[in-house]
Amino acid sequence: MQINEILQVLPLFLNHSNAAVAIKDINGCYLLANTEFSRYADKPLEEINGHRDQDFMPPERTQQISANELSAISSFRGINCVEEFIKDAQGVYYITTRFPILDENRHMIGLGIVAMDVTEQHRSISEAEQALHAAEQVNAQLREVVENLEQLASTDRLTNAWNRRRFEEAVEGEIHRFHRYGHPISLMLLDIDHFKRVNDNYGHQEGDRVLKQVADSVFASIRKSDSLTRWGGEEFIVLMPNTGLKFAGMLAERIRTYIDAQSFASVGSVTASIGVAEFHPDSSYEDWLDRADRAMYTAKREGRNRIELDATASSTSSIDEHFEGHFVQLVWREGFLSGNALIDTQHQGLFKISNDLLDAVLSGRPTDEISMIVSQLLADVVQHFKDEESILAGLAYPKLAEHATIHAKLVAKALELAEAFKAGTLSVGSLFQFLAYDVVTRHMLGADREYFPYTAPKN
Repeated sequence: MQINEILQVLPLFLNHSNAAVAIKDINGCYLLANTEFSRYADKPLEEINGHRDQDFMPPERTQQISANELSAISSFRGINCVEEFIKDAQGVYYITTRFPILDENRHMIGLGIVAMDVTEQHRSISEAEQALHAAEQVNAQLREVVENLEQLASTDRLTNAWNRRRFEEAVEGEIHRFHRYGHPISLMLLDIDHFKRVNDNYGHQEGDRVLKQVADSVFASIRKSDSLTRWGGEEFIVLMPNTGLKFAGMLAERIRTYIDAQSFASVGSVTASIGVAEFHPDSSYEDWLDRADRAMYTAKREGRNRIELDATASSTSSIDEHFEGHFVQLVWREGFLSGNALIDTQHQGLFKISNDLLDAVLSGRPTDEISMIVSQLLADVVQHFKDEESILAGLAYPKLAEHATIHAKLVAKALELAEAFKAGTLSVGSLFQFLAYDVVTRHMLGADREYFPYTAPKN
């Protein structure tokens, strides 16, 4: 069934439904909405039909809606959520389902929305929630006391890094996750260069200040998912879950550079040598640690103030870096194929790097690392648009000029938002929303589909 056929029969349902119901086209414009949907959107129907959400809804609602629609589009299934917003100075709650509308070939031809007002039900449970709140506060205080005691028992007093006991408990769990799910893990062993000279020349009290400042430098450089352990004396370990050797090396270089740039009071400059190793399926914990240790001593021998990656190859194929999903990723499907090998390869590449960007956002990577991925995604998009236009010109595509104009506008907007992100005036979520959703997913499932008849293989 095509979208126009759906629109012919839908009014019979819309006019007799207590639910808010609407249909969008693949570009996000509303084609049809019922009266109940007008109440949900808090706008008259004439301001809804033919318009997009951002034309009449506040940015905070638009951002939430766009995220849910991206999930529905990329996963090819309905996405349910509870939406909360303020209307007439009171909270309003809807249970909303957004789902792709597919034709007989499982190509997306539109997007459906069904929303039910559950404000009264939500208010009826709020009193019970308030009754639980007091008990939860007491429990929270007790948990805080227990956590403080556990913190004291598992951390190094001087540096606030983990001690060996806590590290070994954590690494045991990460190795179990590796064997069960295939999530890569790496660690780096960091040793402060010539630390004995610091103690001999300036005293142990100054040495302690150096240890504390080095630990603070590492804490400032690692991600939320990483951990720092004081291994002994002037040695530290950074455990990096969901991280392969390549990215672990990048993080180690960040730490080395950060320490080298610090000023250490009366000591002056301090450097560190770092060895990095990835866990292998056929190795033990002891072997893994030994490989990192050997790499660190290689860095010492090669002149210090440097990093060395363990070059030992695993007997099995390497495992790509993976981040546990907090959000549905863009999923490539056969229905997205245009029939042109280069275009399809580039489309799949854009899906992958969009997912890399999502992983970086959700993993809490530093802003400059996210900027690197954003720059690569933008470069890939610009190259893809250039190649696509060249291919379409060779096929005498009649809408080439219009398609190139769309490309130019998307690139201009993307560059503008990227600059705003670098300047700190735009959130990374908003930047991802535009790059992954508007530029990659929506454009490919929208404007690009119009040229598929020209790129499809001829029988």
